Amino acid sequence: MPPDAKGPGFLVERRLPLLFTLVLAVLLVGLTWTAYREVRHTAVNATRGRLGRVTDQLGELLSTSARQLTSGVQQLADRPAIRAYLRAPLRGGRQEALNALQPPAAPTPMIVSLELWNPDGTRALTTARDASPLEPEAARALMAMVDSTATIGPIRERRDTLVYSVIAPVRDGDHVVGYLVQTRRVSGSPQGSRQLAQLIGSDAALFVGNATGDLWTDFSARVEGPPIDVRQAEGLVEYERSDGGVYIATPTVIPGTPWIVMVEFPLRPVLAPARSFLLRMGAIAIALLAAAAIGAWALNRYMAGLRRQVATQTRSLQESESRLRSVTETAHDAIISADAAGVIRYWNPGAARMFGYHADDVVGKPVTMLMPEQYRSAHVHGMRRYAETREPRIVGRTAELEGLRRDGTVFQIELSLAATPLDEELAFTAVIRDITDRKRIEAALHATNAELESFSYSVSHDLRAPLRAIHGFARILMEEHGGQLDPEAQRLLGVIDANTRRMGQLIDDLLAFSRLGRQELGRTRVDMRELVRTTLEEIRRTDGDRAIEVTIAPDLPPAGGDRELLRQAVANLLQNAVKFTRKTESPQIEVGHRPDGDHTVYYVRDNGAGFDQRYAGKLFGVFQRLHRAEEFDGTGVGLAIVQRIVQRHGGRVWAEGKVNEGATFYVTLPPPPPEG
Repeated sequence: MPPDAKGPGFLVERRLPLLFTLVLAVLLVGLTWTAYREVRHTAVNATRGRLGRVTDQLGELLSTSARQLTSGVQQLADRPAIRAYLRAPLRGGRQEALNALQPPAAPTPMIVSLELWNPDGTRALTTARDASPLEPEAARALMAMVDSTATIGPIRERRDTLVYSVIAPVRDGDHVVGYLVQTRRVSGSPQGSRQLAQLIGSDAALFVGNATGDLWTDFSARVEGPPIDVRQAEGLVEYERSDGGVYIATPTVIPGTPWIVMVEFPLRPVLAPARSFLLRMGAIAIALLAAAAIGAWALNRYMAGLRRQVATQTRSLQESESRLRSVTETAHDAIISADAAGVIRYWNPGAARMFGYHADDVVGKPVTMLMPEQYRSAHVHGMRRYAETREPRIVGRTAELEGLRRDGTVFQIELSLAATPLDEELAFTAVIRDITDRKRIEAALHATNAELESFSYSVSHDLRAPLRAIHGFARILMEEHGGQLDPEAQRLLGVIDANTRRMGQLIDDLLAFSRLGRQELGRTRVDMRELVRTTLEEIRRTDGDRAIEVTIAPDLPPAGGDRELLRQAVANLLQNAVKFTRKTESPQIEVGHRPDGDHTVYYVRDNGAGFDQRYAGKLFGVFQRLHRAEEFDGTGVGLAIVQRIVQRHGGRVWAEGKVNEGATFYVTLPPPPPEG
């Protein structure tokens, strides 16, 4: 067996250390991940329990405070002076009611106002001295919440202060004669909230909000609530805020209130021990795996490295030589190598076919024998200069020159020359292609283009003259002898007149189409929005006062190309849309765009006659029409011109439509060239 053969022993020595490494890696990854999940689960469960206890304690504390508030307000509402004033406010007793609402003791700074309201939703009495007492809508909403005793209302924003109201019914026997509303500030400060959070720990944040979820506060100001609906949440919830952080919380409804209390922990510090454990274990696992893999592979390479290296180098060299020989021997082009002195060292069969020399005739001789006399001195000088300065002029490039065959024939060649340093010397390799046929074709093509130009000129002048004569004589007959002709003759003259005009338009469109392939293409930055706007104004001036709703995307991006050609393409597309919406009751045209890689897709959409999508491929052919000339005028060349212009810009064009439901034409155009 040759030394590079992959026998059973070779496969075993390669697979055994790989298998050992993979098994060890799977084992270490599995153990590390299992341990991490356990540590993570423990940390989250501990935090869950802590959050639940803290939230329940806060909820009970706030519930107790709420019960005390409602009890105090209900006792105040049961005072006789308040009941007497609401029962008969016109009989006096206002001062007694005010005294009952505001006892001589110093007022509590947390109380914003105390108000008495009638059952019909009108204010009877208030202690508020500011300019914004309780709103009637808010008062009526609070009244609707009252059952049989005092009730706490939701938190709301009043001017720049967060407040809530406690409302208690004022009863006269079994009848409710009014309501007492005590409005209080939400107590707290930023320092107090931070101190409370520090006592809870873990960078916690305390939030209280309405059960409806419309307002949240940290007891000092209004704050952003959780990004999810926590009203129906049970137990621990997890969410991501706008700052990118992930948080966990255990929201709970405060009994006896329309509020929810929630303590929020950032998840990152909770999982920090688990992540630290994972990093440590991962580092240990990687170190163990690396040590085991290095040991296994080092032993394997020590045992068989030399044999594989020799076998690989030998095989690579043989394969490279084989590929190189296959390429050079089968190449149709001439491949010639020469040393720094310009002496031919390699000559492939393609060179033999091209120049007429066999390899034995040229190897060891100067390469200048393949050149006409006038090029030899310049070639020798150029090779010497390159060897001394390494300044390339032809080396590394492709140039068109002339070659000299064995029979003395001079022919056109395309030369690609490369230089390679070998043992402190230079070797030159030339790839030579015979371009005689290509030059002949180019000359023929140039002559054909000249003939086409001459033909276009002939069509433009020779066909127009008889057309103008036919059109002129028909008009003379109509104007000077129309009264002597019967109706049928007059109709036929009208047909002649219309067809000569159509023939003239066909000639104009055909000439415009033929010139597109010869017109030189400019490359500038074209403001497509301005181009569409000005082109549309020109079309409207020629189309009359017909009302058409046109929408142009305000962010229509610029394109790169020939502005005049793009103006013609845009004009043809807009004229097409205007023409095919003439029978539409409320014509609409939209010009928009969308990205398409480096290019931009521009589209023109209308709600006109549309077309059958099965025949979309015929739209861009010369003289192809999907509607009768009696329905819509035109020559069938406009869309072909659009396609030719777009293709010359390296783009593509297509259309979508439905019969009587409009059509959309799409074109892709390259981006504008960079400014500056």
